[in-house]
Amino acid sequence: MKRTSELSNKTKAELMAMARRKKIPVTSGIVKDELIKIVKKGLRKIEANKKSGTATVKTRKRTPVSKTAKQTARKKKAKTSKVKTARKPAVLKKILQKEKQKKTSVKKSATRKPKTVRTPKAVQSQVRPRPIDTELPERYGDHRLVVLARDPNWAYAYWDLNPTKVRNLLKSAGQTTNKARWVLRVYTAALHPMEDETHYFDIDTLVQGGNYYINLSRPGARFIVEIGVMDATGLFRATAQSNPVIMPMDHPSETLAQESTFSENTISRNVSSFTNPSSSRS
Repeated sequence: MKRTSELSNKTKAELMAMARRKKIPVTSGIVKDELIKIVKKGLRKIEANKKSGTATVKTRKRTPVSKTAKQTARKKKAKTSKVKTARKPAVLKKILQKEKQKKTSVKKSATRKPKTVRTPKAVQSQVRPRPIDTELPERYGDHRLVVLARDPNWAYAYWDLNPTKVRNLLKSAGQTTNKARWVLRVYTAALHPMEDETHYFDIDTLVQGGNYYINLSRPGARFIVEIGVMDATGLFRATAQSNPVIMPMDHPSETLAQESTFSENTISRNVSSFTNPSSSRS
């Protein structure tokens, strides 16, 4: 420890720096004599602490232990740990097993896809109905010919022929499907009921088309159409006949005009009698 004479030879700044190094608490506005006393006390405390620390270290020094002693100590610890693990109660083992099972089940559920429970209604809704064929067939095979009046001069004919009947017709005519001549034969009756003569004319057509517009230019006429094959000798073989059709007139009927005038006269008379009852009495 430094003496008071050594401390008094130093300046106040040097003493303050020493106090800071030794971590001695000192105020800034202190006198030099008091500063010397405080520093001296602090130095004594530091030396006393150093002496007490060296004594404890000396007492704590351990005696050297041989390697064999260390190995035996380690073996004893390992045996005691094994014994402790073997002596665990059965309850703890069960708890540990349950925890392991839970962890494994959680892992499996995370990897697997969740199963969807299907109710009967859901299953019925999932069954898709079969698509319905909304398109109409081109042919039905009814084997018929239909004629409709479009206006006083034109008529519309369409047909649907049975393939077996068509084959039989071609065999009887001795023709093939590619070389056969298909004809529409139109039978027209006379306009006047006293005339008994019937006339007809032929129209070449394609049977694959299925329809044809016929130009009659005979308003009020009654006619029937047949479809068939024309033989090489000029013989016509019909396979289907149409319904009878009466074409509409292109002018008003005379009988209807007379009836309309008669009804107008009667209506005018009835109206006048209703408005003037005196005139009807007279």
